[in-house]
Amino acid sequence: MNLSRRSYALIAALVLSLLTLVYMGTRASEDAAGEGVPWRADDPCMKDAPHPSVWDEKEPRLVTLSHGYSSKSPMGGGDMHFTIGASINVGRNPLVLHTPLARGGVSVRFCAPYGKGVMAEAKGLSPKSVETPAAKDGAIRVTREEPLHFMVELPPSALRNGYSMSDLMNSSPPRSNDAADYPVLVLTVSDPGLDAPLVAVSFKPDPTPTAQALGAPPAVRRQMAARRPG
Repeated sequence: MNLSRRSYALIAALVLSLLTLVYMGTRASEDAAGEGVPWRADDPCMKDAPHPSVWDEKEPRLVTLSHGYSSKSPMGGGDMHFTIGASINVGRNPLVLHTPLARGGVSVRFCAPYGKGVMAEAKGLSPKSVETPAAKDGAIRVTREEPLHFMVELPPSALRNGYSMSDLMNSSPPRSNDAADYPVLVLTVSDPGLDAPLVAVSFKPDPTPTAQALGAPPAVRRQMAARRPG
């Protein structure tokens, strides 16, 4: 009888170990697939966002520099203010703009990761702070050496679907090291001195599913990564 009991115990332990391995393998596969979820190729929130690396130096370029929220109270708390810093840069050709810069001509949009819609949007904004070379008779001359810096504030009314200002800065999953897991900022500036509106995007996602998202084994992922241009 002692031998029989030991046999049953060994069999039970073996079955339990196998079930644990199967469960861990399933969770690992789910986690791996979740890390590489593709962006929607037809995401309407990103339809007019150019790729950040594409720039013809003959034309001016809008660049987002920073964005975040804070309280104007020295003790914290109170009303929160979300600000966005950006610059207008030029290449070989200088640009002449006039003050006030882009009055009512700035729009802001935050897109949720992976094509999940608009998190915040505001139009008709004006720059709150403008740093430029000395303006003469209201004219601002922007050169390669002296770009134009400005800041715009996102009003709380711009938030959509119950999102908060902190949501515009947080990743999903939390504390991710992947830029694709964070909201994307799309900034547009229209001004009479510009031939066309300038559009900047903080990050342009790749809508193609990654090998990890497709559940490919590590060796296949390495092969696919080695084939990517650049």
